[in-house]
Formats: sequence, structure tokens, C-alpha cells
Amino acid sequence: MKNDKANEKTIEQMMAELNERIAWFQGEEFNLDEVKQRFIEARQLAKDITAALDDMQHDITVLSKDFST
Repeated sequence: MKNDKANEKTIEQMMAELNERIAWFQGEEFNLDEVKQRFIEARQLAKDITAALDDMQHDITVLSKDFST
């Protein structure tokens, strides 16, 4: 995500937003004219979630090494 920590969403918030976006594809408001843009937005959100999880995994790995020494 962006480097501005104050504006970052939590992983839980991003997951909830992604779930809402996925639900749109299965819902009654589905509109072919909006599919491409909504897919692009959902894909970017999924990438942001993956990056946040990768960062968290890295932090946990570093902390684990610090405590094992």
C-alpha cells in the first residue's frame, strides 16, 4: 500500500472491502459496463492485501530471529 501510514486501511478493512467487491459480481446490481473497472479495482485491492501480508510476515520473521538469539 501507500507509505502514508495514517491513511492505510487495516488488512481486515481491505478484506471486507474486497469481499464487498466480489459480492457485487454475484449480486443483482451487476452491470457489464462496470465489470472492467470493478475487476481492476478488486485486483489492485487483492495485490495491496498480499503486500500487507508479506510485510507482516517479514516483520514476524525478523522478530522471531531477534528472540531466538
